[in-house]
Amino acid sequence: MEKEQLMKILQEEEYPEFMFEKTIEKILNFNSKIKEYFEQWLKDGNFPEIEIEGYTFTQLMCEFSMKPVGAFITLDWLIRDPEKAKNALKRGIK
Repeated sequence: MEKEQLMKILQEEEYPEFMFEKTIEKILNFNSKIKEYFEQWLKDGNFPEIEIEGYTFTQLMCEFSMKPVGAFITLDWLIRDPEKAKNALKRGIK
């Protein structure tokens, strides 16, 4: 994954510029499973059929109004710190 490619995606998803560096760092440090799904999404644009801790990619996008990058970041968070991530989702983070 190239930083330039990731910056373009973040621009398309209307991320504020001040968030680019930290968000790109999160993407580059994805868990290997999430990284694989993310890279496949970059290639074909199809949303992955993945569920982590009871949350799916599609659910995060629909119920929490996340854009694809946000859903991938949240799934990665669910792997790395499931209790904290689940509590935040229950409180309604978007």
